Amino acid sequence: MDDIIGLVAVVMGIGFVPLIIWLKLHYKHKERSMGHMSEDQMAELEQMSKIADILDQRVNVLERILDDEVPTWRENHSQRNERSNSNDKTI
Repeated sequence: MDDIIGLVAVVMGIGFVPLIIWLKLHYKHKERSMGHMSEDQMAELEQMSKIADILDQRVNVLERILDDEVPTWRENHSQRNERSNSNDKTI
């Protein structure tokens, strides 16, 4: 069960945080390249930004819960990554 909790947190952290950052950067770049955005686009961007903030808060809460419940989950995950990387035979 501890492994599942750790895996979920890692997947959430690895998957959502870069996605959130990418979305924010993408739409900021898009806004700059267009020179202006319509009101609908601005509202959509604001809504996405709020969703990204909520998802970021959720990831932080999950990580705090894991820190309380399984204090070594970060170490266990990094050890698994090291083992999997040392077994990787790809060129």
